[in-house]
Amino acid sequence: MTGAELRKARERLNITQTELADAIGMQRNSIARMERGERPVLKHTELAVKYLLLTMSKKPKGGSKHGDQ
Repeated sequence: MTGAELRKARERLNITQTELADAIGMQRNSIARMERGERPVLKHTELAVKYLLLTMSKKPKGGSKHGDQ
């Protein structure tokens, strides 16, 4: 997965970089760097994003959050 593909996936999920980072246990700046191509998208990040696409794509924004943090 390229940085551009990561951005497209996040946009399809209709979530922010911060929301994606929270959902997969990363920092927002790491997501931003991957999207800009400054860092490679690691395989575990790609798999986590693909999982979100499968599970969240039909849910409303914020639908995957469980309880307060």
